[in-house]
Amino acid sequence: MKTLRLLAAGFLLGLRFCQPAAGQTLDPGFTSPLSLYTTGKVYYMGPPQADGKRVLGGYFTRANGAAANSFARFDDLGNVDLPFSQNVGSVGGVAQVLGLPTGQYLLVGNGNTVTAGGLTRPELLRLNANGTADASFGGGAGPSGSQGYGFGQAFAVQPDGKILVAGSFETYHGVPAAGVVRLNANGSVDATFNVGTGFGAGAFPETIAVQPDGKILIGGDFTSFNGQFTQSLVRLNANGSVDASFVSPLLANSFVEGLVLQPDGKVLANGYLALSGAGATAYAGLVRLQPTGGLDANFAVSLFQDGDVSNSSSDPAVLLQADGKIIVSGYFTGAVGNHVARLNPDGTADLTFQVGTGPSQAPATLGLQPNGSLLVGGEFGTFNNLEQPVVRLTPAGALETAFLPRLQNPGFASALALQPDGKLLLGGDFTELNGQPVHRLVRLLPNGTLDAAFGAATGALSDAVTSLRLQPDGKVLAGTALSVLRFDASGAPDATFTPFVSGPGYYVSTVNGLAVQADGRILVAGYLSGTANGLSFNGVVRLTSTGAVDPSFARPVVNGTLGNAADANAVLVQSDGRIVVAGRFRTGTQGSVYRVVRYESTGALDAGFFNTTAYTLASTTIAPGQVFDLAQQADGRLLVGGYFNQVGGLSRYGVARLLATGALDPSFFSNTVLAGTVRTLAIQPNGRVLLGGNFNATVPGVGTLVNLARVLDNGQLDTSFGPTANPNNVVRAVEVQPNGAIVLAGQFISVAGLPRVGVARITAANVLAVQAPTAVAERTAAWPVPAHGQLHIAPDLSARPIALDLTDALGRTVRHQAAGSAPKQTMDLAGLPAGVYLLRVQYASGTVARRIAVE
Repeated sequence: MKTLRLLAAGFLLGLRFCQPAAGQTLDPGFTSPLSLYTTGKVYYMGPPQADGKRVLGGYFTRANGAAANSFARFDDLGNVDLPFSQNVGSVGGVAQVLGLPTGQYLLVGNGNTVTAGGLTRPELLRLNANGTADASFGGGAGPSGSQGYGFGQAFAVQPDGKILVAGSFETYHGVPAAGVVRLNANGSVDATFNVGTGFGAGAFPETIAVQPDGKILIGGDFTSFNGQFTQSLVRLNANGSVDASFVSPLLANSFVEGLVLQPDGKVLANGYLALSGAGATAYAGLVRLQPTGGLDANFAVSLFQDGDVSNSSSDPAVLLQADGKIIVSGYFTGAVGNHVARLNPDGTADLTFQVGTGPSQAPATLGLQPNGSLLVGGEFGTFNNLEQPVVRLTPAGALETAFLPRLQNPGFASALALQPDGKLLLGGDFTELNGQPVHRLVRLLPNGTLDAAFGAATGALSDAVTSLRLQPDGKVLAGTALSVLRFDASGAPDATFTPFVSGPGYYVSTVNGLAVQADGRILVAGYLSGTANGLSFNGVVRLTSTGAVDPSFARPVVNGTLGNAADANAVLVQSDGRIVVAGRFRTGTQGSVYRVVRYESTGALDAGFFNTTAYTLASTTIAPGQVFDLAQQADGRLLVGGYFNQVGGLSRYGVARLLATGALDPSFFSNTVLAGTVRTLAIQPNGRVLLGGNFNATVPGVGTLVNLARVLDNGQLDTSFGPTANPNNVVRAVEVQPNGAIVLAGQFISVAGLPRVGVARITAANVLAVQAPTAVAERTAAWPVPAHGQLHIAPDLSARPIALDLTDALGRTVRHQAAGSAPKQTMDLAGLPAGVYLLRVQYASGTVARRIAVE
């Protein structure tokens, strides 16, 4: 009777262990942010007004804390002109704003349809000074080319209000116009302006300047105009005919980006300008021309070269002050200045103008104010360590703190790292969290609140944090859009580490992944290339523990099997020290393909992992599939996640597993279509795998999983992980805490329908341990009960038993042995005191428990 009671208890215990778990829920003990914002982007400015007001445009959804639509007018103190914004309403397609003699604004679309004030026009729209749309302007068909599509690239307004447009088009408003047209003040085509055959095919006019005498300068990339040779620069008479008295001094391969007229008739030209000198071709970034086109020999051209006086918008990169001094912006750094500088009238550097560290990258737009101050806008993350997309400088280059409009966009998180003390490192693109100013790397306390001391120590970060890795010594590695940085455990920048950024001979753009080797050396994966210390690298580079490029990692740039290495999305250091990379390779016959490859610690290809039957990923679309994350299981097998639906020609949806040899693991497969991209993987302590990304998968009887899912050890979607905590947008990072809680980071603003912005924590069943399915439990037997000296176990061999453990009443393991392949296995109980024990049979799919009495 006693034996029957024990057997019944064991059977009931097994059933209880196999009951479906409740869905995952938000952790009420974790304070998620309710708002995340980052700096906006300013791409263009309107003309200066006498009262100091300026129109700023770009990409921003908030201005000074209120909703905005990427277009606003600000007064001299940075306040928003609210009546103007209300009149303008929704704005779209604008790339440039020009001033008209009437005080109105001309909104330019550069090929886009422009919308403002409830009006829509092709390419050009006129706004009244109060922001209302002027319906009396335009309304024609705009530019059109041979394929039915054309666009303007360069625009200028004459003193009489007529508008010049140059670009890629054959007609304008249905009227023949060979790449250049002049519009009347009402937007109709000016029939008195005739350019003949105009530009030839393939021409790219980029800039227009109107002289006081009515003549018109046009610069860009072209070689002829109206059948006459002219290299990259031409001057037209007021009627559109070519002015033969102006001769371009530029050589082939020149590109003129900007033109600025001086009062004395001389012309400043910037771009990629080929000049002859010392018997060879030299390339200048800025020159000054005589009124007839010859080079001004009295103007220094040695400060800039190769197109580094430039910007990324249609606004000018060169401005002329009233005193003849010249403001320049671009991709230059060094003694002349960092991205913004001022020159004397002779082209030499004006060292009285000092902007400090300046913007973190080249500005997009400049604007001189009536009082001599300078507005600088762009998509730079910082200016002099101030996280602002537009600043105003004094005539000496100092920041004016009185003018600091807050232009913001929604922020997001993209990287996580868990500290042993339970604190959480969070990186992404955000400079405000719950209304508090922060930088792009923060540390959260275990309850989710900010660790203010850490944030204060990091200082401003100019670029979004894309990857985080915690070193064993507590230091924090941060990969950003343009660099690798390291911080002490306190948050202060590590003085012993030289940041890895673009430098002479190499280029860094977006760090996708970081890995730390046992010896402290650091592997970096991303869009990076170049040569340093005699080492060529593409996609992956290894740094020493101090941040220098490690020349001992001789990963070949070109390999006959792989093709030409291009870039990498992920890097992983295996437990045996070998290095796995998910990268893109260019091949002569296949174009670009993503492969997962393994290298020795020297960088040599591991031939045992990869061969001519390359492991490839491919989607059904034209673009190749990609792998975005890698993870290694305890048994050495590799998990890959990404955007693909085939691996080596076999169906795999977003996630696959490789054997230790690199071959596809056929036992890991799911028939459920996961539509979208897996961005991140996290292996739970019990072996199940969390998937985060931007995807959806419908599981019968469970529902539709969105952006977050879990798979079993066999690749099947875990039906105990339901849609009860779906994030509403992309999940970019997932971490599992020691207590089993799951932390998510990404671009979501809600989880389970509740506000959770950028980071959230959920609780779920089957994280630290998991119970095997009922069928497995029913096929697992243990006898005799009670046991004397030996216990016999018959595991379910089809469920892949892993281990057998016997624990006492206090939870201590008293017997452990690996599960074998025999149908009946025996555990030695000799020496165990009589009592009640718990047998745990661990399977790949979970655990089955049986209560055992020992006599």
